[in-house]
Amino acid sequence: MNMSTQASTTATQNLNRFIGEQFVATTNPMDRAINAKEFLDAQFPLATGSHVDVTSYVVYYTHLLVCLKDGTQCGLQNPCQFVALTGHKSEPTSVVLKNNDTHVEICFDRQGPMGAGDLAHIEDIQVEMPIKNLPTPYKQWISLLHSSCKPTEGSCKAFTAKDGTDYALYQR
Repeated sequence: MNMSTQASTTATQNLNRFIGEQFVATTNPMDRAINAKEFLDAQFPLATGSHVDVTSYVVYYTHLLVCLKDGTQCGLQNPCQFVALTGHKSEPTSVVLKNNDTHVEICFDRQGPMGAGDLAHIEDIQVEMPIKNLPTPYKQWISLLHSSCKPTEGSCKAFTAKDGTDYALYQR
C-alpha cells in the first residue's frame, strides 16, 4: 500500500468513526446541525473562524469565500478542497468540497425545513461514502442533517467545477 492510498484509507476510517459517533445517536435536528458544522470544521477548516458562524457561502473566481456573522470574510484553510457548485456563484444552491477521495455537498435552501432556521441557510450536508463488501464498489450519499442515505447505483450528480467545466460524480 503506497502512502497516498494509506492516507486515503485512514481518512475514510476517521470519517466513518466521526459520522458514527456524532450522528447516529443524535436525533435532535439542532444537535445534528451543530455536529455537521463541527464535521466541516474538522475536515474543511476555514482560514479563520468556524462554519458555525458562517452566514453565507459564495464563489469568488475559483475560491470558496464565506462571510462570518462578525462581518469578516475568509476562505478555506486549504482552498483546493473546494471543487464544484450548483447554481450561481453569488448564491449557490450547493457547493462541493473534497477531502482525499471523499466528496461533501453542502446544500442551501432558504425555505427548507432546516435551511429556514440556519444562519447560512444550510438545508443539508451530504457525504459521499463507499459501500464496502459488495462485488461492485458503489457509493452512497449520507445526509448528516436528515438521517438518510441514497445509493448512487446507475446515477450521477452533476455540478459545475470551479473552473467552469462539468463536474459529475458517478457510481464507481
